[in-house]
Parts: sequence; C-alpha cells; structure tokens
Amino acid sequence: MERYDPSQPDSSRWRLLEIGGQPATDQQSLKWEARKNGRPRRKVDKSPSQLLDLDHAVLLRDFEQRARYRIPFRPEAERLLDINQIDLVVTVDKQSDNIVGIGAALRQPIHALLGLVRITELDVNLHISEVEEGNSEEYENVDPGSTARLTISKLGNSMEYNWSEFKRVTPFASSEPGR
Repeated sequence: MERYDPSQPDSSRWRLLEIGGQPATDQQSLKWEARKNGRPRRKVDKSPSQLLDLDHAVLLRDFEQRARYRIPFRPEAERLLDINQIDLVVTVDKQSDNIVGIGAALRQPIHALLGLVRITELDVNLHISEVEEGNSEEYENVDPGSTARLTISKLGNSMEYNWSEFKRVTPFASSEPGR
C-alpha cells in the first residue's frame, strides 16, 4: 500500500505504507521511495477541460435538481490512451451549475504500451461537496467514501490500484523554472 500526495515536491510525493499487509520497514521504505520519488513527474500541458469535448456532451438523465451527462473525449486525448472504451459521466447541480459527481467506467479492456499492458477494469465514483453560497474562497472537496479503482495486467501479472481518502490540497510551488 502506498500513498501519493500531489501537493508535495517530487522528492516526497510517494510513501510506502505496507507490503503484503505488514507495515513497511524503514529499509524497505527508503529503497522504494528513493526509486519512486526519483523520477520527476510528467509535466501536464493540458487541463482536463481541453481533453473533454463539452460541446458534444449527451444528457443521460434529467433529475429534478441534477442532470447527468456523458462527455466524450477530444481526439487529441486519444494519443495518450484508447479512451473510446471509457465512459465518463458528470453530474451537474442545475441550480448552481456546479459539478457534484464524476464517474468513469471501462466498456472493454484497453491495450497500452504496445500490448504489454492491458487495462481490464476501471471504476471511478467521486462525489463532490457543493460550495456554500457566498463563500467564493472555499474550493469544492471530494466527499469521503469516493473511490477510484484500476485493474491492469502487465506482462500477464495482474495489479489492482485503489484510490481513496481524496482531499483538496494546496499545490506545491516548485522553484524550478517552467513548472
């Protein structure tokens, strides 16, 4: 079990918590964290809104106070991954126009890295707290109980990733130019 905190500098984003259900030893943690934190993070050039085709969103269900949309990805996002197999569903509060939920699921397995990796399962279920009216300083937070899970097969070995305990953090201000 590992913890990833994007608000930390590259050298301390990842922490090893457990191996095989047992707390990691100091030696295991040092070795693992040095390898994992030694790679600089990939620079993200585009915001999620630049990868989503909002003009072609499809209304899936219209509730009294909320509406649920399926949003396709833009073609340029496909260079990263065969995302045509991923359904992204966004739930919007009609009164405030705020996003209150994001879900994603995999329709069928996706092959990546020249077929060496296969994404076999994806399940994202994030519920977002609404900002109190008049409080423009408060960011929307992901509610407790929100989850994301990914199962992949890499060279025939199955791995499962689970994300939980989401929270908004203050971004790390890098001193490196261009970051």
